[in-house]
Amino acid sequence: MPRVVPLREARPQAGPAAGPRLRLDPSVCDGVGICSHLAPDVIGVDSWGYPIVHAEPLTDKRDVRQAEAAVKACPRKALHLL
Repeated sequence: MPRVVPLREARPQAGPAAGPRLRLDPSVCDGVGICSHLAPDVIGVDSWGYPIVHAEPLTDKRDVRQAEAAVKACPRKALHLL
């Protein structure tokens, strides 16, 4: 019988070389759009103007700087850099 692996163990673990990840709390976001202007290389928008944030770690320093600026400027504090 195969071993059942809990979900937290099945997820790929980020190594020390992986960069920070940008996260969005969609329940808090109002779709103002400031973030997409400050971080155009990191954040896209959908047809209603809400941000689209990808789950991949940010490895480029320019992308990290843009993400940090977007997190600081978010009026609803819906973005987080982890």
